[in-house]
Amino acid sequence: MDLTKYHNKGMTGLENLGNTCFLNSCIQVMNHTYELNHFLDMKKYNLKRDIPDSNILTEWDDLRNVMWSGNGVVTPRRFVINVQQIASIKNKDIFTGWAQNDMPEFLLFFIDCIHNSISRGVNMKINGNKQTDKDEMAVVCYKMLKTIYEKDYSEIMNIFYGIYVSEIISKDTGKCHVMKPETYFILDLPVMDEILLANNIYECFNMYTKPELLEGENSWFNEQNGQKEDIKKQITFWNFPNVLVIALKRFTPDGMHRINTMIDFPLENLDLTKYVRGYSANTYIYDLYGVCNHSGGVMGGHYTAFVKNAENKWLHFNDSNVEVVDNVEKIVSPLAYCLFYRKKNTLL
Repeated sequence: MDLTKYHNKGMTGLENLGNTCFLNSCIQVMNHTYELNHFLDMKKYNLKRDIPDSNILTEWDDLRNVMWSGNGVVTPRRFVINVQQIASIKNKDIFTGWAQNDMPEFLLFFIDCIHNSISRGVNMKINGNKQTDKDEMAVVCYKMLKTIYEKDYSEIMNIFYGIYVSEIISKDTGKCHVMKPETYFILDLPVMDEILLANNIYECFNMYTKPELLEGENSWFNEQNGQKEDIKKQITFWNFPNVLVIALKRFTPDGMHRINTMIDFPLENLDLTKYVRGYSANTYIYDLYGVCNHSGGVMGGHYTAFVKNAENKWLHFNDSNVEVVDNVEKIVSPLAYCLFYRKKNTLL
């Protein structure tokens, strides 16, 4: 992938049109997601112009071109109004006005629109013989993907989507009763459990994957034999995507308070090897390239973004204001809300 075309560019600010900082911060990170740019620039897709979602992709291409044409300030009015119109058609009322919104929720809407506008059915074949437990899980995961791909595949899934597997395992025998794979895009990681506050991103992953025991009165009903059974429920990852988006769950379960604790996370070499049950587990090592920050409380606040550009310089985007980050230690802060990692060597 040729990244030189991004050199000396990309320091374009975005005007805040009224509580649109959540959208601006998201756009800045997406604009520097070169994997997505590369795919869209190749134009090797058929745009489904008969659905409203396609207007988002058309407007996004136009906005990207303007943002990469020079360094200045852009007013993304057409894009924002288009988002509002499409959101109204899709009954996503939260994006139809000028209220402050949740940035990860907008990202989900945005990527979903791009996916819908180019998705189609494809055939997927599953080959090979099952020889190990890993192979057994592979078949379950691939069958799930095959079902999805036959109706609704796009290259967006290759870039942004991974697979996790929910398992129900007998506490006594270790037998797996249920193995249910699902795709995920944004990974919502807890920053606290019933006892502890996490100190770093690995502790967040540990909380997410911690087995839950269901025993005694809370034991699981086994429909096959009609009896209750002590089990453990756990989530494991079959794989992680090339672009991994992590949202830190910084709001209490009742939604009343923001959790402002400092969660440490690496700028380079996020090693997720131990969490992967799938093949080539040792390849899942990531470098940070974007952070969306949120300051304020539950009812409002302000969003900004840190982005690592193609020249490995960190930039800070605060609506129309863009600055080079002189001290990278500023990037890891209690304001960090959504983290964007890319798998090592994917831009080669």
